[in-house]
Amino acid sequence: MADGGTDSLPVPAIDVGDLLEAADRGDPVLLLDVRNDDEVKAWTLEARKPLDTIYVPYFDFIEDDAGSIAKVPTGRDVVVLCAQGGSSEMVAGLLIEAGVPARNVKGGMIAYGEYLQPVRVPLDSTVGSRFAIWQINRRGKGCLSYVVCSGGEAVVVDAMKNADWFEAFARAQGVRIIRVLDTHIHADHVSGGPALAAALGVPYSVSAGDEFELRQKVAPLQDGERLHIGGPGGVTMEVRIISTPGHTPGSTSYLVDGRYLLTGDTVFVSSVGRPDLGGHVAEWGRMLFETLTGRLAALPDEVTVLPAHYAGVHELNADGTVSGRLGHLRRTVPELQFRSAGEFVAAVSAAVKEPPATYAEIIKVNLGLSSASPEQISEWELGKNECAAAARKAAGLL
Repeated sequence: MADGGTDSLPVPAIDVGDLLEAADRGDPVLLLDVRNDDEVKAWTLEARKPLDTIYVPYFDFIEDDAGSIAKVPTGRDVVVLCAQGGSSEMVAGLLIEAGVPARNVKGGMIAYGEYLQPVRVPLDSTVGSRFAIWQINRRGKGCLSYVVCSGGEAVVVDAMKNADWFEAFARAQGVRIIRVLDTHIHADHVSGGPALAAALGVPYSVSAGDEFELRQKVAPLQDGERLHIGGPGGVTMEVRIISTPGHTPGSTSYLVDGRYLLTGDTVFVSSVGRPDLGGHVAEWGRMLFETLTGRLAALPDEVTVLPAHYAGVHELNADGTVSGRLGHLRRTVPELQFRSAGEFVAAVSAAVKEPPATYAEIIKVNLGLSSASPEQISEWELGKNECAAAARKAAGLL
């Protein structure tokens, strides 16, 4: 191994957000991933445009630094990635010593999994400046939060665990958070909703259904209830509660201004939420089918669906958002094509795979039944979400 390592030459770093911005633009970045093969197979960094990536494990550099360095093309903007940023920093230092310009991805895949990217949702021209909807994209997990703003006030929906981020974002937008909502009891990540609401002293609402014991302090909401954002001196917007059981019995969608539907895990832009996480796939599957063919079927095609998860960068629109008109989804999402509950349940049951074991632990934390350290939570949340039920293959729809 070359002498000196990272002690002799400084190793420049790049934040995950800056890396994703460059890769999304299509800049000629070469990503050197030094994680083990099993880590790479489980989870990779995705950009909106193809990202040129090579894989040389960190331990190859330990055993044969010269041979490993020779595998890295020269004349490229090389950024080095590992799990947490330590091993990649060492490898970047070796490359720099060998005359290969390199930067370290600060925080590695952990930082990628935590990174939040705000994107403003384009609204219909008829809305004017009455309100704004921000979609907060957790790129590494495919999770989506929302900040709905009007008249100097805001409601946060499906907040991620970093409550401080949402407080800072609201301040930057010049709005005050007056309420925090979750669409359902999340299984793939720990909700930041309770902590955010407690820190601000505002109501927090989520429904868990009768099957779950909920110990969080919540302000109950009734089906059909309306919330107003903007106050008496501002512009008022309505958020109408549409109870959509299925993914979990307490799942709730929020209809903003009659045209923007925050669906949680009920409907995604290319699939629907898996109904098996509570071990009641047949029962909850029938409830989900009834929701899709009943409650949601009553909404007009012009409604825009804004989900809580997405499957990958291929589902991002040109404007960076994840969304779809309900009429389009009715024609293109295979799970919305079934005409009988029996066929729907059979197809979904055949399609879903065993959920990650950590989901049960995350659900307990979100219910308020247990707690976990930040280190435990970070470990549980590694990797992309697995909340969708893709029934198309099982039903012969592809």
